[in-house]
Amino acid sequence: MRRVRELESLGIDSLMTTENGLLLIGKGFRSVVLVGTLDNKLVAIKVLRSDSPVKSMEHEAKMLEIANSVNVGPRLFFYTKGFIIMEYIPGSEIKSWISSLSFESSEKLRKVLRSCFEDCFRLDSISLDHGELSDASKHVIISEGLKPVIVDFSNASTTRKVSNVTSFLSYIMYGKVAQTIRQVLGIRMQNIDIVRTYKQRISEENFNQLMISLGL
Repeated sequence: MRRVRELESLGIDSLMTTENGLLLIGKGFRSVVLVGTLDNKLVAIKVLRSDSPVKSMEHEAKMLEIANSVNVGPRLFFYTKGFIIMEYIPGSEIKSWISSLSFESSEKLRKVLRSCFEDCFRLDSISLDHGELSDASKHVIISEGLKPVIVDFSNASTTRKVSNVTSFLSYIMYGKVAQTIRQVLGIRMQNIDIVRTYKQRISEENFNQLMISLGL
C-alpha cells in the first residue's frame, strides 16, 4: 500500500488490474512493469523490486533519457529511485512477432529490421550501449504500425564500447529468430569485412554499406 500511495502522490490515477491482481507486463530480477494511467492516458510503470540487487532506478532512467534524445526507446515521463514512469508500448516482443510471420510478410519484416538497425545506429552514434541486443527477444517491442521500440535500458552504459548494431546483427543472423529470417528474407552474411569496417569506424556511410549488404 505504501508504494500505491507513493504512485498516487506522483500523479498516477489508477493501476490496471486483472482478475488475478495487478496487470503485470514485465518481470525481471530487478523490477516489475505495471500498467497505469497518468492524466487518463496509459503509461508503463517500472517498479524496483524490494529484493533487487540494485537500490535505485535512477541509472536506468538516465540511460533511457539519453536514448530519448535521439528518439529511441519509450518516452520517459519522470522517475524516482523506486519508479520509472514511461510511455506504454502496446505490441509484441520481436521474437514472437517474427515467429508468427509467413513467407508473404517479407516487406513487413524488411521494414521492421531496417527500423531496428536505424535505432541501433542512433544509439551507437551517441555512444550509448544497450548491452542486451545480442538477444533482443524481450528487448524490442513491435508496436502498432510496425514500429519497433527498444526497451529496458537497465544494463545500458555510456562508458562501454558500443555494439548495438553488431549485437542486433548477431541476433538476426545467429539468434532465436535467425531461421525464420533466412526463410522469409533469404538474408546471409555477405562480407565480414563490412562488419569489421563499421566496428572500426561508426559512420552513416559504413552503416549504409552494411544495410546494403543485408538487402535492407
